[in-house]
Amino acid sequence: MATAQQIATRALRRIRVIAVDETPSAADMDTASEALNAMIASWEAKGLSGDTLPLDARFEQAVVAMLAVRLADEYGKEPTAVLARDADDGWSDLRAAFFAVPLSQFDAGVKATAQDAPGTVTLLGNDPLPYGVWQSGSTYYVRQVVVWNGNVYECATPGTSGTTGPAGTSSEITDGTVTWVWRRSTGIITVGN
Repeated sequence: MATAQQIATRALRRIRVIAVDETPSAADMDTASEALNAMIASWEAKGLSGDTLPLDARFEQAVVAMLAVRLADEYGKEPTAVLARDADDGWSDLRAAFFAVPLSQFDAGVKATAQDAPGTVTLLGNDPLPYGVWQSGSTYYVRQVVVWNGNVYECATPGTSGTTGPAGTSSEITDGTVTWVWRRSTGIITVGN
């Protein structure tokens, strides 16, 4: 991950406070650093804890864009549509990677119709969960939830699954080109595979 000074400099360039070949003044650097610290503090208030900070390099562009949008008003600048989109996408990526998604609740009618379907996940007490069973070679999308080997996993990075499935309880489990986040153990068996 880039340093705070590098992130601040790039954010100031994105809103054209400084040119590509310029270095920010001490006052601009103080303003940008203060905004960066406030932005990170707001993430912590929303549940992004210190054990995930500093962020790794894959979130660098997102942090720069979000900081640039945050600084734009301070400098009387209007964020471009591309910058606003980059900031929105970046925040979505951060939420997908680090924030838990509430579990969906389904009414009894939906649960009953899925109980005998192939690939349905069933608790030992015959109560189906609203998640599909992990499948090899399948395309998965951000926030998609699956069950595999007694665990619930949420897709953090979209892609195509591998051949063995997610395993473990970490926040970055690689499976083919998919990255999964372990959410909880279930004691679940699978039906129809």
